[in-house]
Amino acid sequence: MPIPVKSLIISWRTIALSLLLALAAGLTSIAEPIDRVLEAFVGSVAWRPVTGDIVMVELDAKTLDAAPNRDYAPRHYAQVVDAVNAAGAKRLLIDFYFDRREKDRDFPLLVDAVKRMGDRVVLAVPTRTAPGSGENISTFPSPAFGNNVPIASIAWETEFWQLWRVPISYAADGRVLPSFASIIAGKYSTEPATFRLDFSYDPATIPNYSAADVVSGKVGARELAGKDVIFAPTAPNFQDSFFLPGHNRLPGGYVHLIAAETLKRGNPVDVGWLPAFLLAVAVMMAALFAQVKRGFMSLALATAALLVAGKVLLSFMLVTVWIGAALVFIAAIGTNVSRTRRRASAQRENPVSGLPNFEALRTQAAFGSATVVAAKVVNFEDLAAFIPGDGIGKLVEQVTRRLQLASQGTTLHHDLDGTFAWLVPYYQHSQIEGQLAGLAALFNAPLTIGDLRVDVAIAFGVNDEFEGSNAQRLAAALVAAERAIRTRSLWTKYTSRQKEDAGWQLSFHSQLEDALTGGDIWVAFQPQYEIATKTLVGVEALARWTHPTRGPIPPDEFIVQAEKSQDIYRLTLFVMDQAIRSAAQLRERGIHINMSVNLSATLLDHSDLVGTIRVMLTAHHLPPETLTIEITETAQIENSRQARQTLAQLRRTGIRLSIDDYGTGQSNLEYLTEIEADEIKIDKRFVMTMRDSQRSLEVVKSTIDLAHRLGAVAVAEGIEDAETMALLGGLGCDVGQGYHLGKPQLFSELASTLTAPPRNRTA
Repeated sequence: MPIPVKSLIISWRTIALSLLLALAAGLTSIAEPIDRVLEAFVGSVAWRPVTGDIVMVELDAKTLDAAPNRDYAPRHYAQVVDAVNAAGAKRLLIDFYFDRREKDRDFPLLVDAVKRMGDRVVLAVPTRTAPGSGENISTFPSPAFGNNVPIASIAWETEFWQLWRVPISYAADGRVLPSFASIIAGKYSTEPATFRLDFSYDPATIPNYSAADVVSGKVGARELAGKDVIFAPTAPNFQDSFFLPGHNRLPGGYVHLIAAETLKRGNPVDVGWLPAFLLAVAVMMAALFAQVKRGFMSLALATAALLVAGKVLLSFMLVTVWIGAALVFIAAIGTNVSRTRRRASAQRENPVSGLPNFEALRTQAAFGSATVVAAKVVNFEDLAAFIPGDGIGKLVEQVTRRLQLASQGTTLHHDLDGTFAWLVPYYQHSQIEGQLAGLAALFNAPLTIGDLRVDVAIAFGVNDEFEGSNAQRLAAALVAAERAIRTRSLWTKYTSRQKEDAGWQLSFHSQLEDALTGGDIWVAFQPQYEIATKTLVGVEALARWTHPTRGPIPPDEFIVQAEKSQDIYRLTLFVMDQAIRSAAQLRERGIHINMSVNLSATLLDHSDLVGTIRVMLTAHHLPPETLTIEITETAQIENSRQARQTLAQLRRTGIRLSIDDYGTGQSNLEYLTEIEADEIKIDKRFVMTMRDSQRSLEVVKSTIDLAHRLGAVAVAEGIEDAETMALLGGLGCDVGQGYHLGKPQLFSELASTLTAPPRNRTA
């Protein structure tokens, strides 16, 4: 007999939505980062030693230094092959390709050495992506080596700058080739296939010898006899190195060796996400049917911990199981159960004012033709923090008394955060505007709380649409009230445009993902000039979004929304990577200028932020001192200890710090004590009005003086005319930025301008 719907802790609809969300996470890559983090953890605690049956012979810096003019010629490679052959190695796998050395005079020496080793030598087949076309092109060994020499693919693909999977076999120009790991382990596949590396191997245990020592005889049969030898480059100038999850950058030869050790130990199995997901569903549903209430969250956490431990333990047995979807389901069910319990335990009466709360309003009879009016006390949280003792209760009491004058006999509802709502009958619609204006007049007089006189501002939202549920109509009125606060209006009415905006905001995460992958979000670069010399000294990277239907979206709008939806980290890393890549490309062209990138203060709470930026700088070979991070004012620093640690780590790395929009928001003297800034950027609102406003001029002057006293560079934003530029020069401002000096532009336009002859450049 089916169990009645009400017998479960949460509704069937909630369960179904949680299942759909978890299924979507399993069928897509949404939950993949969860598994990647856990696998990176395994790599970070790598403990397993290699067997020693495979050794590295390295073309390292020592070997290169011994070569004439550091040119390691084919005859030198031949000497290594002969030395390894003479030492009695089981096999030699050469992680080099010689397509550019085939015309060297001594190339036949290498060919002869390879032929002398016979089928015990394996040559590499690299596969590279042709610039522009995106086509994969494989380079096979010279025909001079003969048709019988064994060959193997050394191709692989990185994900998020790291190697997670490597081939056991790879399709190179239509031919399915084994990999080095496949040949060493003796395991083959007739179809292209990959397997996940065992990240628990400790690279420090890999036997490695310099090629110079092998050729000289210092390393010989004792070290190499009967073993598989990988001959690979490790000198820094080869740049043949990769990031393994949880590890530092490793040479490609080490990756081949770890892959071979993985295959030799067993057959890696990927069981996918379904087993863990089904286990999580079974446990959670059993708990729901059993009416587990008090211990439900403990059971959910225990199940999640079991899945995490199981994943880690199975990875040691070469079994990969994906638990992201299972954890998403547990989190969704647990969150809904917790929320349902809180709602069930919450009273329908506000404990502060004694008024019915919004839940009572939502669950009453349909509003029908009545208009919903919402009122929000502006900065209620600040008032609650400022007023001592039980003063907030007295404040709410006085606010309630004044609002009840407007409700005119209808019931006033009060939520916990200084938000009120009531219904206006249809026959009173024409009086709403007058009622709200009268209320505004009432709140012009301050409230008296003990010895305090408190100014209270209030904003109203109106929803007079007849469609939608009670909850939807109340929410619409609250959205309108929030808009009134943002626009500093007395009241606003909920409109269809706001409904469209709300729909866009609700799908913001997926739209941002599509925009990042589809190229709708891009990075513009605005030049910065030294004011005294009109010399270009830097550029600022600015995020831009051209929506396919909404058109250009103002940066302030989508950046604020990204912070609300927790997508600001992904967006910032995208801009950061593009900026660092572009700065590196400019340096390659001989243009050495500074690159500035905005960073929301909320991201200072991410403990992995500095490490991620270091990886980007290393990947693009950009010196840290070339990068300036501008701390923006869109949010307060919530975790001051973590924020200070992050700022200190950025400075130790060599990255410059800048306080953006100084003079607004959180930019004050206290902020300067938190950030040891290299530069201070003066907000453009002061710069643009300094010629007409003495107050703005004084702010600009004092900020320039303060920056110089602190040993920082003063940067002025918003320079739109030559007169303002000249005035800033007279005040001693160091650097300027604005439309007069240069508009934000594509990197291609910037690079074209900077590489043009000097007579074509203008400041």
